[in-house]
Amino acid sequence: MSLISVKNLEKIYDNDGVKTGALRNATFAIEKGEFISIMGPSGSGKSTLMQILGLLDRATGGAYLLDGKDVSQFSDDELARLRNKKIGFVFQAFNLLPKTNVFENVELPLLYDDFPVESNEKNVLAALEAVDMLHRKGYLSNQLSGGEKQRVAIARALVNNPEIIFADEPTGNLDSKSGLQVMAILQKLNNAGHTIVLVTHETYTAEHAKRVLLMKDGQIVGDHPVVKRRTAESGNFLK
Repeated sequence: MSLISVKNLEKIYDNDGVKTGALRNATFAIEKGEFISIMGPSGSGKSTLMQILGLLDRATGGAYLLDGKDVSQFSDDELARLRNKKIGFVFQAFNLLPKTNVFENVELPLLYDDFPVESNEKNVLAALEAVDMLHRKGYLSNQLSGGEKQRVAIARALVNNPEIIFADEPTGNLDSKSGLQVMAILQKLNNAGHTIVLVTHETYTAEHAKRVLLMKDGQIVGDHPVVKRRTAESGNFLK
């Protein structure tokens, strides 16, 4: 059984009677432990697809099975609980609270569910150590560089030990060195067993994954393995 399975998935936005198809006839599967890039130009539907896969939005047609379960049958509250337990998110804009320190930013997802409070500190420190940000735990997020902010955002995505991490243009606001550091962390997490779904418009970034879904005009127009994969430590290709 695939971790994610979608068939003829579609999303239509209705704005005062004007209907726009953002996603059409998407059919594919993602297995546990994969590192997949969803790649395409702006407006291709890749972020819409990620939001549906990440349970942030609902499809208007087709089927989406997560661990064999039809997500359309879940209530909004059930989707929220499932999202907080199984999924972590990393966004281009970081989405950190500016007047809150690093530790508190990373702890945030644990406060919205029934995680044991006594284990919060252990989980937060472990997540920060995984992204090499333990030494910044007391800093306010607005005291960090862009690369450090994104590493904290990854720690926050990681803190509840999610099965899947969705990363939407995670290197888009970073310089090349910081971008490589972020991709190195994502590759490390994938090697540890996390399923990674990366959204990007850059071929260079997509080549850090193991498989690429190509999107154009709301449709999937390609699905292929990455033959020459880049290693994030150097930016060179893996042999």
